[in-house]
Amino acid sequence: MLRNEVVYWIGGSACAGKSTLAQMYAEKYQLELYSCDEHFNEHLKSISVKEQPAMYKVSTMNPNEAFYTRGIDEQLKVYIRSFKEDFSFVINDLNKRCDKPIVVEGNQILPSLVLPYLNKKHKAIWIIPTESFQRENYRKRNWINTVLSETNDPDVSFNNWMTRDALFAKFVLQEANDLNLNVLSIDGKKDLKENFKMIESYFSLN
Repeated sequence: MLRNEVVYWIGGSACAGKSTLAQMYAEKYQLELYSCDEHFNEHLKSISVKEQPAMYKVSTMNPNEAFYTRGIDEQLKVYIRSFKEDFSFVINDLNKRCDKPIVVEGNQILPSLVLPYLNKKHKAIWIIPTESFQRENYRKRNWINTVLSETNDPDVSFNNWMTRDALFAKFVLQEANDLNLNVLSIDGKKDLKENFKMIESYFSLN
């Protein structure tokens, strides 16, 4: 059960603009903002190997193991499972902040996990980038080269990383479509302001 009656959920895949759009929406409408990534490391302090094996695995891997030595199917499996494990921590956090309407964003916001918590006052959308958009914009992030430099082959590792995220995007899209939930596709043809207007439009619907 989720005690907060008014929640705006923004899920999707990495490098789609979720964090920026969520912050813009929260600021414009004076809402609280909860970004899952900002709380993940704190949640790791409360996990156990038995109860949260994927989160534990993620917390102990170096970049070479994360993106180079493991197969992409294994990368994707652990990636998805870690989000499923973390979602219960997210719900616990939200129940401690139930006094104000809130925007919640992050990869952990999988459609199948959110659906049981949706009520008539909740709004939800999943932002999905095309693979070409994702690859282009990931390269613009300064920190990514630092991560890749710790692998045996940065080019192969980057390709594995992007392939995993593209598969994750397809997974989220399929779940959202199967559950008849809102999706916003990002391919770079619309700028940030146009995408924000689309978010506003989705959230203004009854």
